[in-house]
Amino acid sequence: MKKWYKVLIVELLILMWILDFNNSIFISFLWIILHEFAHILVANNFGCRFNSFNISISGVKAELIDIDELTEKKKLILYLAGPFSNFFMSIVACFLYRFFKWNFIESSIIINIYLGVFNLLPAYPLDGARVCEILLSRKFLYKKSKSITEIASFIIAGVLILIFIIMFLLHKVNISLFLAAILMIYTTFLEKEKTMYIIMGDMIRKVRKLKKYNYIENKSISVYYKKGLVNVLTLVDKNKFNSFYVLDDDMQLMGIIHEDELIKALKEYGNITLEEYIYIRKK
Repeated sequence: MKKWYKVLIVELLILMWILDFNNSIFISFLWIILHEFAHILVANNFGCRFNSFNISISGVKAELIDIDELTEKKKLILYLAGPFSNFFMSIVACFLYRFFKWNFIESSIIINIYLGVFNLLPAYPLDGARVCEILLSRKFLYKKSKSITEIASFIIAGVLILIFIIMFLLHKVNISLFLAAILMIYTTFLEKEKTMYIIMGDMIRKVRKLKKYNYIENKSISVYYKKGLVNVLTLVDKNKFNSFYVLDDDMQLMGIIHEDELIKALKEYGNITLEEYIYIRKK
């Protein structure tokens, strides 16, 4: 399931819960599509290319590439474009409602506010989760920022399930709320599984980024020689070229391993310790 469709399903399920299955759900679908178009327009303005694009009765399917080559600032703008477009449209709808007391406009005000706020929640697959990752990565390593966001996503899904249980006990069953929580949990588990593959795939993106901007920032970190190669790989910063200083029990430098060498070592030798790898390298 593509990210867009997962977001669409979660948003529709939540709105079905909030709007209690009334006809406003069709208006919601319209604003969700326009929300996604806001992302597309900003991404296109930043030079991201379309891999595929089509419009059908099931919605809009747009696959963008080169997003990972954007700067952190541009990524934040890209992910916030959707929610803030909803807030902007709710303001426009409020202005129009002063002159035209139409149900469509009144519903659009409420729906856009809900969509904007909901998409800012730090839960996968929503925009807020990506924003949370970027902000946390300024203070923590990539793996740590992902883990914190995953925990937040599980907590939010848990809160939705708790609300579902309370409503069930009050004889107000709304299955859409439960399904939205399950989809959040499922998507978060997928994020956990693919984190390592993302880290390894970042090497290719860094090469493209280097060619595009003619430079890339470096990051150095000291690691204990008994750590396994996979453990060291989780310390890789996705936006920088990483070098690892391997230290023994006496804080003596045993060697330096750069991230490209680390990935090659994992492919060739598996998850051996840094001590074992440095011994092999010296042969």
